[in-house]
Amino acid sequence: MKHFLCIGLFSVALIGCKPTVDKEGKLPEISFFYWKSTFNVKDVSGRWLDSIPVNKLYIRFFDVDVDVNHRPVPVAPLTGLPEKLPYSLTPVIFITNETFLKVKEEKELIDLADKLVGKLLQMSQPHKVKEWLIDCDWSPKTRITFFNFCRILNEKARNNHIELMATIRLDQYKNFKSTGVPPVKRGLLMAYNMGALANWETSNSILNEKDASVYLQNPKRYPLPLTLGLPFYQWGVVFRDSTFIGLINGLDIMNLADSVRFKKTGDNTFELAKNTFLQGFYLYEKDKIRIEKVGKNEILSIIHLLKKWKKVNDNKEIVFFHLDERIMDSVNGSFFKHFSQKVSVIK
Repeated sequence: MKHFLCIGLFSVALIGCKPTVDKEGKLPEISFFYWKSTFNVKDVSGRWLDSIPVNKLYIRFFDVDVDVNHRPVPVAPLTGLPEKLPYSLTPVIFITNETFLKVKEEKELIDLADKLVGKLLQMSQPHKVKEWLIDCDWSPKTRITFFNFCRILNEKARNNHIELMATIRLDQYKNFKSTGVPPVKRGLLMAYNMGALANWETSNSILNEKDASVYLQNPKRYPLPLTLGLPFYQWGVVFRDSTFIGLINGLDIMNLADSVRFKKTGDNTFELAKNTFLQGFYLYEKDKIRIEKVGKNEILSIIHLLKKWKKVNDNKEIVFFHLDERIMDSVNGSFFKHFSQKVSVIK
């Protein structure tokens, strides 16, 4: 999702639970997305990740979009990835839906797959990569083309001893008989961004129990093995003249504490009292901002739904979007280990 405002995924003691384990005697592993254009080693080192512990990172390598000539091109490739990491990594490539509206022919898809394979192999050296994740919110108009691309890329991945994964949105999970299932080895269910973002009356479009229950209350066995993706981030949703105009990534209520510029109108809503710059964006008087945040309390509120989902999806891993300093500053890393135990408890 891209707008003129830029987007771009705990000290509570969870004790008294004796966790059940899977057949191999392991709790669900905790992993993180890393969604920055410049890799910062400080983000992935230290006691915080060790306390969980984290074994794998899903690292965004680059986006793919079409240029003015309708040719697919890499966008904002990752820089600064070190040759050694204390974690295994899964490269992630975000491909816009627009790409598959313009790139349709078999020859074009083969050429795109060849270029992606070459770039992925080059960027991931000397790491021993075992899987790639393709992130694309395909639509009814692009489904056939995207699935054809996945088929081509999956074959090339296998030739390099790599498994191919694809992200699955909640509506695609719930309605897979009509939306189809991509021809890949595994799926990653993105259990977030489930509410009506562009509706001012929405309290939290990222994650809330009411919307989550629509998808997870009566879970279905999906035709692919699934890894569960959960959110842990925040943003400001901006409206002008009652119309949604964009997002400000990472915005917090504390950033709106200046009552001269921001008038508080609700628990998580504000109105601009005057024209102002805010984190690099120019906003106008009467603009409205809704702060949406997913932290430990929001995640814990859907624990019972996740237990239901776990019974029909053989999930051994939970991936949080996304790893940055805000998570590390706001919560003790040991929370995620306790969370894994909490999800595993079956009453």
